[in-house]
Amino acid sequence: MNNYLKMTVALAALVVAVPALAQDVTITTAGGDYGKAIKTAMWEPAAAELGFTVREETQSDGLAALKMQVSSGAVTTDIIHLGSPEGAQAAELGLLEPLDYGVIDPKSLPAGAESKFCYPFDSYGTVMAWNTKSVGSKPPANWAEFWDTGKFPGKRALRSNAQDLIEIALLSKGVKPEDVYKELSAPGGLEAAIARIQELKPAISVWWTSGAQSAQLLKDGEADLVVTWNGRAESARADGGTADYSFKGSVIGTDCLAVPKGAPNKAAAMKLISAMTKPEREAKLTDFIAYGPVNPKAYEGNLIAADKLKLLATAPGNSDGAVFSNAEWWVKNGEKAQRAFDEMMSH
Repeated sequence: MNNYLKMTVALAALVVAVPALAQDVTITTAGGDYGKAIKTAMWEPAAAELGFTVREETQSDGLAALKMQVSSGAVTTDIIHLGSPEGAQAAELGLLEPLDYGVIDPKSLPAGAESKFCYPFDSYGTVMAWNTKSVGSKPPANWAEFWDTGKFPGKRALRSNAQDLIEIALLSKGVKPEDVYKELSAPGGLEAAIARIQELKPAISVWWTSGAQSAQLLKDGEADLVVTWNGRAESARADGGTADYSFKGSVIGTDCLAVPKGAPNKAAAMKLISAMTKPEREAKLTDFIAYGPVNPKAYEGNLIAADKLKLLATAPGNSDGAVFSNAEWWVKNGEKAQRAFDEMMSH
């Protein structure tokens, strides 16, 4: 074989190799039990189906990590897992690529759940959880009682973030679920919610910063009353912790998958999101963590066992008295709300 022919063959081999390299995808999740569940149920089998190689990064605050990557021009992740309010804020800030609904099935979401920038794949409830050993069989019946440190003097743990807490604070004041965002939008509404959290501040032993931490606090009994996500509370209970929780008065939100602006493997990311969110994979997620699918087809064909359905925030009966997180409100007011929360925390 002459040198020219050898060079041609070598170049052809390189050309063939390039597409394989282009299918490497990096995904960023919150880690812990939830991140492991997403991997096992969703992206790992999807990647195997597509022939992709996936690298996982973990960040407890996905929005902060996203802002840092995009603003610095050093985007390393292709898919990022966010709460939908965070996804809406990120889209407003120009941090996300539009989803490619030529690749992703636009009919895989129910009416009202559509998103141009962050694909919702599961629902969860921010719930009241408690240590059954210290609190006993009569926990607070509602958020007003959660705030009642005279009747329930135990140690409390709350998330160090305004999201969901300001809604819960208003519920504790007797505001009806359907009026929460109306109240937050009215003059003085946000301030009233922050002041209500301030009232409870002396009883807070831990301000947690990751879902995994909240579950550990609950499981280990380091806090008596914990505001956490239902999947984390269920994990603590299922792992043998003296823990229980209630969906009553929960704040229901969705989590979503987005592609950062300037992602190095955007096209592959869209394909992986599409494959990850097939009905059977969203349904499979409930085998690992109690977060309900958003794709309505996941509830068909007995993909989810009856005993699992009762653990899902959006299952019949569980959403009674709940507040559905309003992503639009958070886009408009999220930074203001977080700033007010941070100022309360610093005093």
